[in-house]
Amino acid sequence: MQTIYMVFNDREKSEVSTSLLEDLKFVFGGFVRIRLCFLNEIARGAIDDGDVFIVLYEDRVHAMSEYISSLDRVIAVSRTVRREFLPEVFAIPDGTEVLVVNDTDESTLQTVNNLYALGLNNLKLIPYLTSSDDADFEHIKYSITPDEEDLVPRYVEHTINIGNRCVSLDTIMDITNMLRLNAPQVTRNIIKYSEIAAETNEGRNRHYVRERLKGEIFNSVFSDAKRAIFVTDPDDKMVYVNQRAKELFFPYEGRKRDAVWLFGGEYEKMLEPKSFKNALFTFDGVNYIVEKRVVKVMDQAVGSYYLFDDERDIKESESDLNKLLVKRGLVAKYTFNQLVGESPVMRETIELAKKVALTDFTVLICGESGTGKELLAQSIHNYSARKDQPFVAINCAALPETLLESELFGYEKGAFTGALGNGKPGLFEQAGKGTVFLDEIGDMPPNLQARLLRVLQERQIMRLGSDKVIDVDVRIIAATNKNLPRQVKTGAFREDLYYRLCNIPITLPPLRERGEDALLLMEYMLGIKFQELGDAQLKQILAYSWPGNVRELKNAADYFATLGKLPETLTEGRISETRKAEKTEYEDTWPGAGDRSSSKTSGMPETSGVSKTSGIAVREEVLQIIKAHTNPSSGIGRLSILKELRRRNVNISDDKLRHILKELETSGMITVGRGRCGCRARDI
Repeated sequence: MQTIYMVFNDREKSEVSTSLLEDLKFVFGGFVRIRLCFLNEIARGAIDDGDVFIVLYEDRVHAMSEYISSLDRVIAVSRTVRREFLPEVFAIPDGTEVLVVNDTDESTLQTVNNLYALGLNNLKLIPYLTSSDDADFEHIKYSITPDEEDLVPRYVEHTINIGNRCVSLDTIMDITNMLRLNAPQVTRNIIKYSEIAAETNEGRNRHYVRERLKGEIFNSVFSDAKRAIFVTDPDDKMVYVNQRAKELFFPYEGRKRDAVWLFGGEYEKMLEPKSFKNALFTFDGVNYIVEKRVVKVMDQAVGSYYLFDDERDIKESESDLNKLLVKRGLVAKYTFNQLVGESPVMRETIELAKKVALTDFTVLICGESGTGKELLAQSIHNYSARKDQPFVAINCAALPETLLESELFGYEKGAFTGALGNGKPGLFEQAGKGTVFLDEIGDMPPNLQARLLRVLQERQIMRLGSDKVIDVDVRIIAATNKNLPRQVKTGAFREDLYYRLCNIPITLPPLRERGEDALLLMEYMLGIKFQELGDAQLKQILAYSWPGNVRELKNAADYFATLGKLPETLTEGRISETRKAEKTEYEDTWPGAGDRSSSKTSGMPETSGVSKTSGIAVREEVLQIIKAHTNPSSGIGRLSILKELRRRNVNISDDKLRHILKELETSGMITVGRGRCGCRARDI
């Protein structure tokens, strides 16, 4: 093992010698012997076995000739400030006079030069020498000292102790070169040390670190790469083989290492063209995808390199990619457990969605804006066999046609101006074996509708600018708030695409048809603050028609949580007028938006099963049900009334029942209470 001697005249400054010794041990410890040496304690020739000798100052280099046979092994150490002290030093105001104090004149001047070299040219650094007259410096309020605070004059008000200076990286590299140390651990130690020591020669040091890192990168990327890599000369003789290639193709010594031997009879076929990509190669029963690239210098071919991908590694990588896409955010967050609702119509919708989720059919979710179509789509994905794969969502109405097309199908290099240099996979590719959710499908441009139809029919896509067909295995869930059958009639939506999408249709009911679900949702959103709602406010929530559905209710919950009151739009004076306008509009917007039974979740117009009972008769039926369930302590809730009416084959909407109950209450025939009180007849 090589030896470094750190040489001092005597032991007078033991803390300095110890500090510098620790610096050298940090970098070279375990690879060389590092020893302290005091000249007043040794005889001539006693340390001549050393490989490197470190002295504190240049003028001591020649003095070493009395102790060693050759001075070409002596290095005068350069020292620098530790980075941790620089912020305080650089905080001194510009133009300030600063006294620099050290133990000897030589060390003081060295410290001044060191500080100037670090960029402190904005300060007036004044060395405090043995010949200095304090009368000239009494006006100075700042000083800098390397752990020599006892020597600082008393008139100085602000002293910055920069600690014992450390060995500079210049000296560290000089030692490394002299000892010819190439150990990777030493390189790593030097890089770590460069974060400790402030440097005056940053350019040289960065170059060193960069070159060392290049070697480390080459070893880690090529030698330890998972892919098999080998490099050949112009005659295809091997000049480099990484560890993976050795394991796969050259397990026995003595085999001829050239491309002709490796590829055998297939080689001549693979030579045309000189470079190739994605060639299939079989070796010892294993399939590989091979890529060959020719290396040129000044247009002259100087060799080639070959990259091999094992088919097993490709499959593993695909699985890993899907996991990474999930981690990156291409994931469904919601499940059926988070869909709040106890109304019969909502329960039936969720049950239908769960059954559909267990299949692999395409799903079309219909519903007004704000009903939670994407939440239902995510729940279906998380309930399906594809739940561990990516969930990719895109709003078909949010992007212009050209951008939407490139996002869905991807593109090749140079497909259009502004395209990424290496092309980009589309969402159908990114989804892997997962789910693609196409929101607002009714707004998809006709040109893209034709391309989507091919995906549904053939399960194949083609990137923009490519003639290569890519197989995809994704499930498609689409959603719309438009009346697609009407759009089909007007020619705005392709009929064949509609029937492909409408494999399993599900209609999400609007909030006005979900009974007391509005209260359940408000309680879910407000948490403990729900208890602050008064009776009048609860009635407002139940009476309001919620044209914006759950999204509007969420806004109202946020409004109440912040201001302690409900939005003005929920006031009694606007309810009936608002409801009339909204029902007229929404009934004409999407299939199944009018009054319907709880079983009507298919999204198709209802054609049978609706009672033709007159309004007066229905009112009488409601009153009979309330009377039958009225007792002194409780009555019957609205949802139970709906259930009993349907048992009697009287199918009305929750909205209509609210209106009947309001009339009965106004006429004094019933009372409408909350919770268990429910609706009770007044004659009991």
